[in-house]
Amino acid sequence: MEPKSPSKIKISIMGFTRYKRVMRLCIVSLLILLLLAGGYLAFKPTKACDFYTVVVDCGSTGTRVNVYKWKTRNSGDWDLPILEHSYPDDATVSLFSRSSCKYHCMQTEPGLDKFVGNTTGVRLSLAPLMQWAGRWVPLERHGETPIFVLATAGLRRLPIEDARLVLDDVEHVLKEHSFVYRRSWIRILSGREEAYYGWVALNYKMGNLGNSSESPTLGLLDLGGSSLQIVIEVYDGARDNMHLIQTKIGSVEHQIFASSLPSFGLNEAFDRTVAMLHQLQPIKGSTDEKIKLRHPCLRSDFLQNYTCYACDLPNLIHKKSLSGQSHKSEYIYLVGDPDWEKCKVIARAAATNSSSLDWSHSQPTFHANCEARLSSSNGSDILNLIAYSSRRFHALSGFFAVYNTLDLVRANLTEIWEKGEQLCLESWDDSSNISRTQNYFGQYCFRVPYMVSLLEDALCLGDKEIVFGPGNISWTLGAALVEGEYLWLSFSRTSISSLKIMDVIASPVFVFLLLLSLLFIVYCSQIKLPVLGKRVTAVGPSLPPYLYPKRRPN
Repeated sequence: MEPKSPSKIKISIMGFTRYKRVMRLCIVSLLILLLLAGGYLAFKPTKACDFYTVVVDCGSTGTRVNVYKWKTRNSGDWDLPILEHSYPDDATVSLFSRSSCKYHCMQTEPGLDKFVGNTTGVRLSLAPLMQWAGRWVPLERHGETPIFVLATAGLRRLPIEDARLVLDDVEHVLKEHSFVYRRSWIRILSGREEAYYGWVALNYKMGNLGNSSESPTLGLLDLGGSSLQIVIEVYDGARDNMHLIQTKIGSVEHQIFASSLPSFGLNEAFDRTVAMLHQLQPIKGSTDEKIKLRHPCLRSDFLQNYTCYACDLPNLIHKKSLSGQSHKSEYIYLVGDPDWEKCKVIARAAATNSSSLDWSHSQPTFHANCEARLSSSNGSDILNLIAYSSRRFHALSGFFAVYNTLDLVRANLTEIWEKGEQLCLESWDDSSNISRTQNYFGQYCFRVPYMVSLLEDALCLGDKEIVFGPGNISWTLGAALVEGEYLWLSFSRTSISSLKIMDVIASPVFVFLLLLSLLFIVYCSQIKLPVLGKRVTAVGPSLPPYLYPKRRPN
């Protein structure tokens, strides 16, 4: 058999070179296909990602907790997340039978401001709420679920050093649980922050916030135990820089006028009526005995110890609080002396922040008062902003609680007056039976005329459209959105990207291409590649030695 010639060896090497080029072309084509498939799958719509937020509301009457479950949107334009569920809800059974918090609320009483220097009291208030919240958040999600503990007027009115002691005790309790927290998430809200969060919650729930919303925002009236929040959006330029908030929600900018009136909450207003009665009624007994005061909005069998913070007595202790107000209190003995006409007068005096009582004027004076006040107000006055606004207002919290107790579906302020008077007179006449409303509110017969006077005489909203409720809206929803913005933005940008990568890996196209590439690798591995630095040997029988060139001796 004749050995191969050098020309045949050259042809074999050239054939291998062609195979090598084909292999490179296949690998490059495979990479291009993988890149195209991955890019398509990465930018196609993906499944939404869910997450949780816990907000603890440290109020003046109690401590409440809310759990919110969210999911991110598919749009990819960093729009607001979708609220899937909020707890407690209609189906939630309260664990605290003695709590006065009955509607969409899980609460322990009293407020944390009553536990200054009492670490055990703070723990007993927070621990059951934390455990309850932990039941609604899956255990494996606790380590990525933030908890925000935000205090309102109850702690705002405490002296600064006392408020810090309470917040330190709160942090110690949080360390014992598995939710994520930072020290900056445990703080006291300013009145403007509380008002702003309430406005965000209302407009988000009603569908008036977000990149896709074209509806005008709603005005907010939020009546708490210690303060009244008023928030509207301003469209025609800056009016009052002290109350303006420039904010961006999603990708939409808003200019918000937010005002908080710290002494116009239900409890603070009632406290002022006690102070006014104290000025009119003579003090009986020595300075060491409790003062007895008769109140026209309470039943004749009402008899209770009461702590008056607004009463100006000589032995009061004044301390500076976070809100800048003086902290003072005095125990008195409060007794009922029911008189509906006098109750309306004193409620209106509290609503308009009047320092004197005129028992002869018990009829509403809305038109005369408001026309005079509006004619003298300027463009920066909050009354002017509210009264000349054509937007719809929603009255929440204390407003809705009083309205809901009257069992009214939809009524104007005059009808509220009439229904409130009817129920109070019935309660006062039937001394053998305490009505549901009186038992539920305590000072219920004061709260009805105070609420109406506040809307008519103080805010001049008698001719405006006022919607009471929805009752399941709390400023904590707005706090969860604003405070937790980093969370849903990070889920939109980072977590969703991770989900897309997982989608790419799990997709049938990616699996097919991966298998195809493995086949190419297996096929190409059958071809022996030349090794650098070594002589290339041809395929076939060895060449005889006389065909190799002779080496010259060194």
